[in-house]
Amino acid sequence: MVSAVSDALSVQQRREAQAAPAGLSASGTPAKERAKSGVDLPQWRMESYRRWAAIGQGQHQVAAAQTGAQVLRQAQTQLSLLQRQVDQALRQGEGNGNGQAMAQQRDKLLNLTAEYRGKTLVDHQLNLVTSKQSPAPRQYAIKGTDLAAAKPRDERITVQFGEQRAEFTLPGQADAKQVLTALRDGLAGVGVQVQVGRDGRPVLMLDQQQQKVLDGGLWLSGQGQRLPAGDGVLMKTQEVYPWADPREWRFESLDQLKQAQAKIRKTLNKVESQLSELDGLQATVSARLDKIRRHTGTGDVDTVMADLNRELARSPFASQVAALMAQANLSRSQVTDLLRA
Repeated sequence: MVSAVSDALSVQQRREAQAAPAGLSASGTPAKERAKSGVDLPQWRMESYRRWAAIGQGQHQVAAAQTGAQVLRQAQTQLSLLQRQVDQALRQGEGNGNGQAMAQQRDKLLNLTAEYRGKTLVDHQLNLVTSKQSPAPRQYAIKGTDLAAAKPRDERITVQFGEQRAEFTLPGQADAKQVLTALRDGLAGVGVQVQVGRDGRPVLMLDQQQQKVLDGGLWLSGQGQRLPAGDGVLMKTQEVYPWADPREWRFESLDQLKQAQAKIRKTLNKVESQLSELDGLQATVSARLDKIRRHTGTGDVDTVMADLNRELARSPFASQVAALMAQANLSRSQVTDLLRA
């Protein structure tokens, strides 16, 4: 649909260029002057192009919602099966009898991916990726040292992360909370966020692009308090999992089973809520698209398109679809602007 609008504009412009004498546009005005004023098209044609653009974006939204919903339904099925296995194990008081079977069932969740034309729709924690919520970052602990540990003297730290470099000071004679604050501010200089892990130690929060940079190494040097002086040391890291990541769930003991049961229920409730949101989006946007196809009057189209635009802006996948439209060099507003340029 988007390419149809673009192709129609190209054909229209080629026809006018071929029909005009040298140096003149189709309307008889000089080419340079005509280039400034743009192409005059009938109102009905402009309305048609506006409808095409709106329908194209709406169809992208519906298709993305269908793709996301399909994967979430698969996750819902796998989570329900895993929940029944855990519930049964707890009723039977089995601490490790079926742990391997439950781990295999859990791992099926890890293989689920949801993308629409290269755009991620659902992250590894089964969260919808929206304009307001980016994919959940992955967490990495630095091995071999505790950068938030209290020390008697100040320590000047140098960090190299990819092409970025920063220097900062971790205070001496300060508690772990104050040191952590200084560490957060310092690593922010290379774009890395820091949080406190479950063991009280700092963990690095890295997005997908930063994970690739981490493969090339995180280099740190200090003054002998927490880090050796001199040339930077390539720090080893280990990924750690929050409870919302299915990789963290364990099933070997009764205590682990009880914890896994609560985590599965929370995740299942989240997935069902997101499914409801996507189903509502599909129904609403599809209804708006049907109205646009049926209406031909200018006023009616403007009203219905305004309703559609509001629904699209609230859509979970508004940013992904906007990126797709940008790749096609086209958007709802650009269609009208292009015709009037």
